[in-house]
Amino acid sequence: MRRAVPCGKLKLGEMLSAAGIIDETQLDAPLSHHRNWGGRLGTTLVKPGYVNEENLLGLLARQLKLTRVELSARPIADELLAYVPGQKARQNNGIPVAREKTHGTVYLLMAMTDPTNLAVIDDLQFITGCRVRPGLAAEMSIQNAIDRCYGPLPFLEEPAADPFPKCSRPCGPMRRCRRTKPMIRPARNSITF
Repeated sequence: MRRAVPCGKLKLGEMLSAAGIIDETQLDAPLSHHRNWGGRLGTTLVKPGYVNEENLLGLLARQLKLTRVELSARPIADELLAYVPGQKARQNNGIPVAREKTHGTVYLLMAMTDPTNLAVIDDLQFITGCRVRPGLAAEMSIQNAIDRCYGPLPFLEEPAADPFPKCSRPCGPMRRCRRTKPMIRPARNSITF
């Protein structure tokens, strides 16, 4: 049974509870996990199945009066992608989806996972030179759209660390340098008879 959510500033857990999507006992475990390990509470609720992602996004879009953006089949024009570099899109977890000009001001609709993050919105407005209107989209659909439009991140292999770092001071073949010690040290005589 869905109830009307009261107006005003509510926390996510309170909004879900007031809407009848989750009860207080179901909310305790995700809140505890969120307090101890951090991360986003919405993700903590969706991953184990406490809340359906569509229900969560729908409630947030209604409560925050945001545009809900579906990215799976939406084509995004190259001129929109030119506003936000791929690195910034990945960093801010948002992608531009529409542009409109009203009364001389250019507005850019950005599909975002956290449309309440004012620092990200300010950063995007500075980069694009447009007023940013945040829209709400699922995290995975944003990541898929970024990969589809900007290309996937290349797989980066980190070089293996050298266990014997080089010293800048010439020590000679018979002297042991005190500055460079191996990162992996042999175990001392740990076996006793």
